[in-house]
Amino acid sequence: MLFNVLAATLNATPNVSVEAPKTFEETFIDFPIVTKERLEYTQEYANMHYGMDTYYLTEPKMVVLHYTGITTLLLSLRSFKQAEIPDFRERLAGFGKVNVGVHFVVDRNGDIYKLLPTNIMGRHVVGFNHVSIGIENVADYADHLSPEQVKANVKLVAYLKEKHPSIEHMIGHIEYMHIKAPHFKYHKELIKEYEPPIKIDPGWEFMKAVRRLLYRDHQITLKK
Repeated sequence: MLFNVLAATLNATPNVSVEAPKTFEETFIDFPIVTKERLEYTQEYANMHYGMDTYYLTEPKMVVLHYTGITTLLLSLRSFKQAEIPDFRERLAGFGKVNVGVHFVVDRNGDIYKLLPTNIMGRHVVGFNHVSIGIENVADYADHLSPEQVKANVKLVAYLKEKHPSIEHMIGHIEYMHIKAPHFKYHKELIKEYEPPIKIDPGWEFMKAVRRLLYRDHQITLKK
């Protein structure tokens, strides 16, 4: 009897629970910033700047990469959380109530935080919010961006391109006002006084690295 029990135990299939591997999207960490107030302010902004009476982002044409200009993840996320732009950002506040907001924030370790659904407009790039998905990287300047952020941006852009086949371009914020670049055909700004500021994020080297790995690992080339 003991022999039979032992044999049955050895031959039994182990009762081991194996979790299915997560999809890439399931690795995102949710940090939702959508509120009724933000949507109302976004619709007002879109009407004011693009003549569009909606807060929806349909058929995005580009992905725009940034860095936050802020040293930590916590402070970076907090800067996007409230719906209305803070009073100290006087220049931006004069051209719409909606706070700066992006779709994703990438921490220095490569963790990806999802803030806005990709079918809702953000406010992250003058003249292109109506056609773009924004990705912010936690760093106060380009030299503090990490290899893990490069890799995460590559995977995220590849995922976005698959999810939204309408995407044709990927640019850095540093490149947004290059008027001879192909993406500039989508530029729109109804308020002449709203002059686009000079931007230096996320830096030339970061963009070069993302473009190189995007092609090497995913065979994707997006226009500037």
